[in-house]
Amino acid sequence: MVCFMLLNKKQLGQQGESIAAKYYQKCGFKILARNFYTRYGELDLVLIKNNKILVVEVKTRRNTKFGYGEETISDKKLNNIYISYQILRKQKNLSTFFEIEVCVLYLCYNRYTVKRFII
Repeated sequence: MVCFMLLNKKQLGQQGESIAAKYYQKCGFKILARNFYTRYGELDLVLIKNNKILVVEVKTRRNTKFGYGEETISDKKLNNIYISYQILRKQKNLSTFFEIEVCVLYLCYNRYTVKRFII
């Protein structure tokens, strides 16, 4: 297991996204896309379960010194997620309808807590 305290910001984010992907797979979701980049930003995870598409923005935190992960999602970020999904939708012929969720991982002493927020 990787010690989360030794990871830099980018590595911490990548580790958090990997943990989130495994978490959602255990919940029965299938990954349609991961780290899908557009000029408007990145879609961390795009998942499907029971024909329902879920776009997940993953936020990983060691502590709340810089605020809670769910507080960092602005209207501009939501709009960029929407636009990025439309690009992915056209490329992969996906459904027009989707939901957005924020998955916040709080990591401490090589343990994590997952909190999910539907937007």
